[in-house]
Amino acid sequence: MQDTISSLRDLGYKQAQAGDVVESMAQWAIDHIAGFPETTSPEAKSELFEGYRLRYSENKPAKTFVVVDGNYLPEDDVKAKKSAERVVVSVDFAFSFSNQEFGKLKTENPNLHGIVGKIRKETQTYCSNRFGALVSQAKRLINHQNGKPARTELTFVESLTKMFEAQEKSCKIKQAKGDAVANVVKYKMAVDAFWSVLR
Repeated sequence: MQDTISSLRDLGYKQAQAGDVVESMAQWAIDHIAGFPETTSPEAKSELFEGYRLRYSENKPAKTFVVVDGNYLPEDDVKAKKSAERVVVSVDFAFSFSNQEFGKLKTENPNLHGIVGKIRKETQTYCSNRFGALVSQAKRLINHQNGKPARTELTFVESLTKMFEAQEKSCKIKQAKGDAVANVVKYKMAVDAFWSVLR
């Protein structure tokens, strides 16, 4: 349930409070997940995602659909028949299918597959975003604890420069291994031509 915010001062306080909670959670993850945030075991990530899905299911309660001629209509749809089959679709229901079962559903029941697929995709996006936020917060904490400044955003030119430098090293290695396409001289010429157009 969303907190009631009474003023900008109240907003500032509650935002700071929420930030403190997120920091404490990130620190807990650092202390209890081996290798985190650089690496996370599949088992740990799976357990985290179970928690994310639980929260998402609280935000997105189950919906009841009425099956009419193979179509899944919302329960309050005027075309829905009181005597028709009803299916309750929730996050738990959507993830009760194994990947193989979900794949078969596409041909066996395409309409239900579409509903379930939408929930699975939206839930996975939510979970991935929550996990990414936890990883980012943990990295910021570690950098702060190590006295490192926060990572600055590279400009477009800086990003390209780093990419070209990395690819040049890769090109040299591949050329040394006999890759017929890799040619450092030609690569440098191509990069120079790119910069001449961009600048």
